[in-house]
Amino acid sequence: MTRTARFLGHVAAWLGPAGLFACLVFAAPALAGGTEPGPDVVQAVNRLTYGPTPGLLDKAAAMGAAAFIDAQLAPEPQPEPPELERALAALPTLHKDTVRLFREYGPPAEEGRAEGPEAMRRTFDRADAVALEAAKARLLRAVASPNQLAELMVAFWCEHLGLGPKKGLSHLWIGSYEREAIRPHALGNFFDLLAATAMHPAMLMAQDNWKNVVVREAGKPAKDSIDATYAAVLLNRQTLGPGGPQKPADVQALARILTGWRVGAARADSDTGGFYFDAERHDPSDKTLLGQRIKGTGFGEGAAALRLLVEHPATAKNISRKLAVYFLTDDPPPALVARLADTFQKTGGDIRQTLRALFTSPEFQDDKYRGGRVKSPLRQVASALRALGAFPADAAGLVGTLAALGQPLPGDAAEGALAPAAQWAKAEALPRRVSLAGDLAAGRIAGFPAPTADPAALARTLGPTLSPAVRQAAERGGVAVILASPDFVRY
Repeated sequence: MTRTARFLGHVAAWLGPAGLFACLVFAAPALAGGTEPGPDVVQAVNRLTYGPTPGLLDKAAAMGAAAFIDAQLAPEPQPEPPELERALAALPTLHKDTVRLFREYGPPAEEGRAEGPEAMRRTFDRADAVALEAAKARLLRAVASPNQLAELMVAFWCEHLGLGPKKGLSHLWIGSYEREAIRPHALGNFFDLLAATAMHPAMLMAQDNWKNVVVREAGKPAKDSIDATYAAVLLNRQTLGPGGPQKPADVQALARILTGWRVGAARADSDTGGFYFDAERHDPSDKTLLGQRIKGTGFGEGAAALRLLVEHPATAKNISRKLAVYFLTDDPPPALVARLADTFQKTGGDIRQTLRALFTSPEFQDDKYRGGRVKSPLRQVASALRALGAFPADAAGLVGTLAALGQPLPGDAAEGALAPAAQWAKAEALPRRVSLAGDLAAGRIAGFPAPTADPAALARTLGPTLSPAVRQAAERGGVAVILASPDFVRY
C-alpha cells in the first residue's frame, strides 16, 4: 500500500468511507494544471518558505531556483504587504521595548504592590496577554511575510536559543526577546546574535544568570553565589553542543566570567534594553576556559568568552548540523555538515553564507531528500493558509490550535521547530492532522472563516507535489482532502 493510499484511509475515517470512495471512483479527470515547475524549484520553495502561495511556484520557476534562493538570502528585506502591516499594528505590545513592557505590564512597584495569590494571578495574566500577541505576530508573519527564509530562521533561533519553559518575567519579555535579540541577527553573524541573547533580560531571567554573583566587600570577593545554569546551557546547547570538549570546570569558569550580568532599572529614557553589568557583583579574577586564559577585565571577559565559543570548531559543527537537520533531513550526510562547518568558521560565523553553502550544495537537490519531511503543526497551519491565499482575521484561535497539536507558540525547544521531522510523523498524530484539515476547510477555527479557494485552484498552487489520486479525490471531497493528504503534509 502506498503512502498516499494509507493516508487517504485516515481521510476516509473523517469523510466517511462512502464519501471517500465516491470521490476516488467517480471523480472526473484530474484537476487541470499548467506547466509544472521543475523539482529544483519545488524543493527551493518548499524548504525556504512555509509553503507556496498562489502563483509562487510559477514566479520561482520564471526566476530559476538559484535566483529564488538569492532573493531569500538578500540582506535587504522585501516590504511587508499592507494586510500584514495592519494586523501587526493592531497588536500594541509589539511596539514596546523591554523596559516599557516591564513598566506597563510587569509587577507593580513595591510601594503599590498588593500581596497574595490574586495579585500574582493578575501579574501572570498580563504577561500571558503580552505573550499571546507575540505568538500571533509570529504566526501572521509565517503566513504572509514575503521574507520567508528570515521567518524560518527566526523560528530556528527562537528554539535553539530558547528561553525554556514559562518562567516569571522571561514570559513577559518573550516577544521583546524575539524582536530585539533574534530578528536583527537571524541571518547575520552568530557572535552578534549570541551576544544579543546573552544580554537580554529575558535570557538572564529564564536561565537565572541575574542571580549569578560574587559579593564583594572593600573591593574583594567575600561570598560566592554562583549559578551555572546559563553557563551550562550556553556550552551544552547553544554553542559547543552535547558532544563538545567542555568539562565541568569549563561550566564553572564560564559562570564566573558571566557574574554580574544582570537586569537593571532604566537609568534614562533612552535606556530600553534592561541589561546591567554590576561590577560590584562580578568575580574579577583571571579564569581558564577550554584551556584558554581569560584575563579578569570585567564586562570584557564575557565578550572574550563568547568570541572563543563562537570560533570553536565544535560550535561550527553543532550549528551546521542543526541547520542541515532543519532544512534538509533528520540525518544529514557528515560530509555536508563538515563543509557547512568549514564555511561557518571561515566566515566568522556568517549565518547567511553558511545557509548559502547548504542551499547550493548537491545534497540539497538530491532526489532522496525531496518530499521526505513531515510538517510540524506550525508549518502545516502556515502552509495551508498560504496555499489557500487566506489571512486570519484573528490569529488567537490558530495559536490555540497549535498548542493543542503539541507545538505552542512560543514553546519549549524540545517540542518546537527543531524537533526531528520524525516526531511529527507518529501514527497517533495523524487523526489530529486530518481533523485540522477539516477544521480549516470548514472554517471551524475562530478567527479563520471557511476559505473561498476551490480544489482546482489549490491544486494549481501546490503544483506537481500533488498525486493524481489526491487531485481526483479532491474534486468530490473538496480542499480538505488535499490539506489532509500525505502529499500536503509532507514537503
